[in-house]
Amino acid sequence: MNIRGIQKFSLIDYPGKISCVLFVGNCNCRCPYCHNPCLVFDPESQPGISEEEVFVFLEKRRGKLDGVVISGGEPSLRRNLAEFAGKIKEMGFLVKLDTNGSNPEQVIEYIENGLIDALGIDYKAPSSMYNEVTLSNIPDFAGRVHKIINFAVGKNVFIDIRTTVHKKLLSYHDLQIMRKELSGAGQKKWVLQQFNPVEIIDDDLLESPTYSDEELVQIAKTLGDTNVRGLKGFFVH
Repeated sequence: MNIRGIQKFSLIDYPGKISCVLFVGNCNCRCPYCHNPCLVFDPESQPGISEEEVFVFLEKRRGKLDGVVISGGEPSLRRNLAEFAGKIKEMGFLVKLDTNGSNPEQVIEYIENGLIDALGIDYKAPSSMYNEVTLSNIPDFAGRVHKIINFAVGKNVFIDIRTTVHKKLLSYHDLQIMRKELSGAGQKKWVLQQFNPVEIIDDDLLESPTYSDEELVQIAKTLGDTNVRGLKGFFVH
């Protein structure tokens, strides 16, 4: 599975559940705001964690954790993801998959086979801008993402859709288009994530102005059924 990191406790990565998070190396996107650039460009630079180590850890967490989040990088690129998720399920844990949505057939198959209980989707941009924002050449990227969303909504699978927002990449008009696209797919809930100025792929974003916490909250209010996450501090209403 090429596991390169583990967060042993989280209250936010699997909404409503107590979870741990596993970080898998390699990704087929180059999103400028990605805060795991080492997993994208050089996962081998991070200490590897064997599957055996993961299962030993989970055995000790029976009754303490509700679920396991498999994140990345992009986990759907791993050929043995189904087998790995199945073993976690056999231990009695829920499994949430964080994905960029580029491999819908695999993800849908995992859900249909009862290997995945919930999804986290990074909804990157309006459909017409998907490859531009992700710096990828994945054919019909937006269509692939929409296929997963449509399936999850139709099957009533929990799906946490979030968008990292930076003013240089997404305008208010872009966000309005994205809201309409999600509503058209039947997805009501959406989360806007505040840009986190840490180690990222494109350092230019660190020097470019972006939305304040207050601006982001106000934008979310106008979009409807939209929340915010990762605010930097306090602001005045």
